[in-house]
Amino acid sequence: MAGAMTLEGLPLLAKLAVRRNWLFWTIWIFVLWLTTVATVAAYERVVPPGANVQVTMAALGGNPTMRAMLGPPFDLLTAGGFTMWRVGTFVAAAAAAMAALGVIRATRAEEEDGRIEMLRAGAIGRHAPLAAAISVASAACLLLAVLIAVALAKTAPPAFGALVTGLGIGLVAFVFVGVGAVAAQLSESARAARGVALGALGTAYLVRAVADGSSESSPLRSLNWLSPLDWAALARPYAGERLWVLALPLLLGLVLIRVAFVLEDRRDHGAGVRSSRPGPATAAAGLSSARGLAMRLQRGTLIGWTVGIVVFGLALGSLSDSFGTMLQDTPDLAEMFKRMGGGAQVMRDAFYTAMIGILVVVLAMLGVSLLGRLRREEEVGHAEALLATSISRKEFALSYLVPAVVAPTVLCAVAGGLLAVTEALGGGGAGVVVEMAGAALAMTPGIWLVVGLAMMLHGWAPRWVGLGWAVVGWSLFVVWIGEILNLPSWLLKLTPFAGLPRLPVDSMNWTPVLVETVVAVALMVIGVVGYRRRDIG
Repeated sequence: MAGAMTLEGLPLLAKLAVRRNWLFWTIWIFVLWLTTVATVAAYERVVPPGANVQVTMAALGGNPTMRAMLGPPFDLLTAGGFTMWRVGTFVAAAAAAMAALGVIRATRAEEEDGRIEMLRAGAIGRHAPLAAAISVASAACLLLAVLIAVALAKTAPPAFGALVTGLGIGLVAFVFVGVGAVAAQLSESARAARGVALGALGTAYLVRAVADGSSESSPLRSLNWLSPLDWAALARPYAGERLWVLALPLLLGLVLIRVAFVLEDRRDHGAGVRSSRPGPATAAAGLSSARGLAMRLQRGTLIGWTVGIVVFGLALGSLSDSFGTMLQDTPDLAEMFKRMGGGAQVMRDAFYTAMIGILVVVLAMLGVSLLGRLRREEEVGHAEALLATSISRKEFALSYLVPAVVAPTVLCAVAGGLLAVTEALGGGGAGVVVEMAGAALAMTPGIWLVVGLAMMLHGWAPRWVGLGWAVVGWSLFVVWIGEILNLPSWLLKLTPFAGLPRLPVDSMNWTPVLVETVVAVALMVIGVVGYRRRDIG
């Protein structure tokens, strides 16, 4: 009886979680569903009838670069099989992020803000808030699975292949419902919990990329069974479905959820299983300024991103050698990848351009995330306490704005250079490393423009600061699949990165670089001015 009472108030809390987060779930589900459906619609243009099955499968299935980027291909000459290969793993990874962030949003973040403590003052069971968050997130994963399955059943039959695709993506996301629930118990802050969950997701993606990019004879290839992100593809939708594979994410998700409830029993409300260590009696000298405090608060984020970006650059750069000769016998697919690489006629250039295009958008996420800490400090009341001292609003805003600009810029140059390390060691010389670092830096004004937009919104309309994330999300959609969908050119240009020179394909053009830089700086200045004038809170 006591165990049952721990879930008292579950239906009420589930309704509350939906009401507070319905927009979050709606946007994520709609975008992921649209990505899948749009890829199916583009299939006939990308892989026209009459393409050589054996040659296509040999070229793509055996190419380590494409396998590492997109996952293992099984049947590329059916609309459903191609869609699963081209965006299935990407959608599964994005859905995993959705699930983990959604659970943390409804548990640790609510607990950190004190809302759950208020709810527990009523007739609410100890485990009810966590159970409600898990229930809503699981329902969102199920809804996404159903929507994808229904859409594919109509546009890319047979229905069983569509069902396995939808279930695979939904169940991979379900695993990260459990990951998010566990992460929420481990740390005292939502920020740390998000770091744990996204770190687990990044690790799973890296394991998948290394395993899928390895040769058939390599022992590393079997590591793909250790990454939940590969399980949807390994269920082989549209290619001799293996329904039993989907039991793996279902069981792992249930185990993780059970672990989360056990951990919740072992911690105090407001605390994490991993207790914070007592700080020193005297603060370090660097913490005497707003800039030093901001850097200390974001140190873990910066270290994690640095490690991830370095691994990204080295891992994908190590696969660049095979890209120059791939798809020589499949011109239709070669053209598709050249479009992804900014229209390059040389596959080597297409590879670098496409990778840098993805890299800068990912680093724009870092910039928006670092600046977003400024808003968070205001929401929890820390900003008000600091501004009551001699720290000015301008100094406080710049303590978060400057790292949001500098960190992505530095990492962009580093990762761009690392992409070319393999070519440099293979005889290309150090010049190619400098060339690719410069190519990456040429795209950084797009990052600055996104950060500038976020700063302006924070200064004048903080409730709309999420538009910065919307711009980044749209840019990621365009760079990942926008080119192959043959969207109107004017639509593809509606990103902060579209007008910038895409080296080494384009020649250097300083005009758009300087224009975007000036606009970005102007937006930042406007934002700081607005922050100095508006009410805090």
